[in-house]
Amino acid sequence: MPRSGAYWLSEYAGQSIEFLCLKCERAGSALADDLLTDLGDQSMPTLRYKLASRFGCVRGPGAPMNDACKLSYAGTGPVLIKEEPKADDAKTIGELAEYNTIFAQCLACKRRKPVSRWEVQRKYGKDLTMGSLARAMRCKCGKKGATLYVGNMSR
Repeated sequence: MPRSGAYWLSEYAGQSIEFLCLKCERAGSALADDLLTDLGDQSMPTLRYKLASRFGCVRGPGAPMNDACKLSYAGTGPVLIKEEPKADDAKTIGELAEYNTIFAQCLACKRRKPVSRWEVQRKYGKDLTMGSLARAMRCKCGKKGATLYVGNMSR
């Protein structure tokens, strides 16, 4: 049971702590007992910055929000993080937030246009993946295939 709203390193004694950073694209693991002797008992959210700095990450708790550390834990007893995010091609139209909009860019001529996601969802359903939509799109230049970008609607 977490104390003070967070799990602590001492709760994982004898286990291996696995972690990965989505920004730095690095992963690693360390024994909880070794970390306890090196760093002392700490909450897992606080510990992530020290683990990240061990493999050269300079993003700390004071980094700007868009450049914050993305280190997360995996494979340790109770779930410490949400599941790993899906690749954009595997996301479905129904998983997008209401304020998201889709832009398509032609692979050949680089023409970029917004796509009416609500019309696509109405016509093909919520389970259509972004990857299959991108492969099925056809540009005015006649080439098939596009790169899709998800953006936010303006206010």
